[in-house]
Amino acid sequence: MLEMILVCYCRNPAKLNTSWSNDNPGRGFFGCKKFGSGFRKPCQFFT
Repeated sequence: MLEMILVCYCRNPAKLNTSWSNDNPGRGFFGCKKFGSGFRKPCQFFT
């Protein structure tokens, strides 16, 4: 079995997040694990 892991521009495994915006409530997306966690500069990876 082959498993793929998305890697962000920081070379860290991307984190699965859930959007709660009005346009995309409940929609999943992958982003930098640093986003929203108090780090100064997440790499802006988003897919």
